[in-house]
Amino acid sequence: MTGNYDVTTRTAASPRPAPARPASPRLFGTLCAAGGLIAVVGAAWSATLTSPVSTDQFSWPYSPGLFRGLEAVWTLTNILTFFGALGLARSGLAGRGRTARIGTPIMLVGMALLVPCELAFIPFAHAATDDAGPVLVGTLIGVASMVAGVGFILTGVGVLREHALAGAGRFVPLLCGVFVFVGLTPLVMADGDVFFLGIGGWNVLLALLGVVIARTATTRE
Repeated sequence: MTGNYDVTTRTAASPRPAPARPASPRLFGTLCAAGGLIAVVGAAWSATLTSPVSTDQFSWPYSPGLFRGLEAVWTLTNILTFFGALGLARSGLAGRGRTARIGTPIMLVGMALLVPCELAFIPFAHAATDDAGPVLVGTLIGVASMVAGVGFILTGVGVLREHALAGAGRFVPLLCGVFVFVGLTPLVMADGDVFFLGIGGWNVLLALLGVVIARTATTRE
């Protein structure tokens, strides 16, 4: 018996390092659910605020100082929900069909772009809503969300075709995309308190996406 010894040198051979395990879709799903829940709570709370500023100030309904701090929180929620899209992409639930191959990278790009777009709002805490800077950044984050929406729709169609999910959860990825166009975009463009209804509604679906991914990954492990 040679055990852990090299036959030639009679010295103890170093054990081979175990290969690193890839991050679990369950972890990604949990992060996404947390991010979506934080955003939903934040949107509900924001809708009840008595604003110290006028509606034509970009920081509405927050004071400029609070606006800057909350933008950091919203950026974090976008990072966390991005992990939901990444977990969906890595789970294989959408299969390898053409729809999924096209939709998955579009979904990831759109969700990733939300992060720098959200951060870009911070310098405009004292700006008016019709200033060029806020208008530009608002347009960019709107485009990013629609890119993510298209990606979710295509990926969601792939999930339905793959039949890897059972129950109502199989519709969640598709709904994440559809809601961008029928709920999020119209409500955000309407401004006022319904803005938060759009944000909250989309993040409810993203939180559910995280739950679906986490639960599916758990049953597969």
